Amino acid sequence: MDMGWNEWTLAVGGALVLLAVIIFWTTSKYDLKGAALELAWQAARGRRSADNPTALDQKWNDIRNEASMTGKARRTAGTVIGHFVAQVLGVVATFMLIGGVILAGIGFWWR
Repeated sequence: MDMGWNEWTLAVGGALVLLAVIIFWTTSKYDLKGAALELAWQAARGRRSADNPTALDQKWNDIRNEASMTGKARRTAGTVIGHFVAQVLGVVATFMLIGGVILAGIGFWWR
């Protein structure tokens, strides 16, 4: 069975959407903005406690538990760099998601 252009656009569009979702999922643990929103949401709902640390609390504890000031600085720099890389990859993934949806839509509707 030969694949026409509409099957190829569907396949490429679906692959782009899948790749974008994987990028979003992978970079979400480095995003400080999302972690801060999660902390605010838990505080607003009254579910924030020492027994239930948020992602931002965990990052703060990781930095605080480093043995030396050099280790704390290294951990902080790594966290900040990871945040900015996650933001850039988030923008790239957004464009990939939009492009994938457009390609899949074209492949689906123009058969």
